[in-house]
Amino acid sequence: MAADDENSEAERVDRIYSQRGYDTDPEYSDIDPAYLHRIHSMERATLRTIRTCGLASQLAAVRVLDFGCGNGRWFGRWIAWGAKPENLIGVDVRHSALEMAQATFPQSTFASLDNGAIPLPDASVDIVVANLVFSSILEDAIRKEAAAEIVRVLRPGGFLFLSDFTVNNPSNPDVRALRAADLGLLFTGLERVYLKKIVLLPPLARKLVPRSWIAASIFEASFPFLRTHMFAALRKPACASAS
Repeated sequence: MAADDENSEAERVDRIYSQRGYDTDPEYSDIDPAYLHRIHSMERATLRTIRTCGLASQLAAVRVLDFGCGNGRWFGRWIAWGAKPENLIGVDVRHSALEMAQATFPQSTFASLDNGAIPLPDASVDIVVANLVFSSILEDAIRKEAAAEIVRVLRPGGFLFLSDFTVNNPSNPDVRALRAADLGLLFTGLERVYLKKIVLLPPLARKLVPRSWIAASIFEASFPFLRTHMFAALRKPACASAS
C-alpha cells in the first residue's frame, strides 16, 4: 500500500472522529449508561481471557500495546487491573488524541502510526489490544498491513485481544464489519484461543439501559442474535524448542 493511501485513510479517520467530537462528547464516555454497558461487556470478555490465558498474575510485568489507542481511555482499566503504566504503549493515527492520552498518562508511551508502521521492534510486546479498530479501516490492503504489523511486534507466545463490530450499520458508511472468518485471513500466523459474541445491539441498549441495567444484561446474555460485536483472543505460536 502506497504511503499516500495510508495517509488519506488516516486523514479520513481523523476527520470522522473530529466531526463526532469523540474525545469530548459525554456520549462516548463512561458517563453515558449505554456506552458504559457496552464497555463493561468488552471489559468482562478481556478479563475472562486474561484469567483463562494465565496472565492474571503477570500483569505487572507484561508490555501491552494498544493499537488504535485513541485518547487512551483503556489505559486506566489496564492500570486498575495491575499493569504498570510504564509498560503500556499506545499507537494511533490521530495526533490530537495521542496528545490527550500522553497528558493523562505521562508515564506511558504514545506514538503515531505514520504510514501504518508501528514504531517498535519485532517481537517486543506481550499483548496487543485492538478495540474497535479494524471496523474503522475500510480497505482490505490497509487491514492486512495493520494485521501484519501487529503480528510482527507480538512476541512468540504473546496474545492479541480484539473487539469489533460483526454487523454493518446501514446508517454509518464509515465503518465496515469485521467477522470471525476475517480473522483467519488477516492473522494467518496466529492461533485462535477464544471467541465470543458480545455487546447488546446499540439502538436497543440506548433505550433499555437507562431504564433497567439488569434487563439489558439479561437480553445480552440470553439472546446471542442481539449481540453486535465479537471478542477474540489470538495467540502467536511460541518458537519451537531447540533440538
